[in-house]
Amino acid sequence: MEKTIILFSFGFLFLSQPMVDAKYPPCENCLCTGNTCKSPGETTPYEWPELIGVEIMKAKTIVERSNPNVTGVPLDSGCMTLVDPVCCNRVWLCPDKKGLIKVKPVVG
Repeated sequence: MEKTIILFSFGFLFLSQPMVDAKYPPCENCLCTGNTCKSPGETTPYEWPELIGVEIMKAKTIVERSNPNVTGVPLDSGCMTLVDPVCCNRVWLCPDKKGLIKVKPVVG
C-alpha cells in the first residue's frame, strides 16, 4: 500500500492513508460491524467477548482460527487507529499496557 506523508512548515504531520502494516490484506469495505455482519443461521463468530484479558497474540490466533475470513490486527496499548473504512476482513486487537485484550474484538 502506498503511503503519502505531508509535512507542513509548522511541524504537523498528516497521513493521507492509514499506516497499517503491508503484511495485512487490503481492507474489504463493508457497512457492518460485529454480529450485524452475520448472515441468518451463520455460526462463524464475528465478536469475541471471551478474549478480554487474553494475551494479544493468543487472541489473534483464536480470532483467525475461528473466522478464517478475517485477520487480527494487533494495536499498541493506545489502541489508536487512523481514519479507516470499516473492514469486513479485519479485527482490531486492543491491548492494555500488559498486552492483554481490553476491548471486545469485533469484525469491522
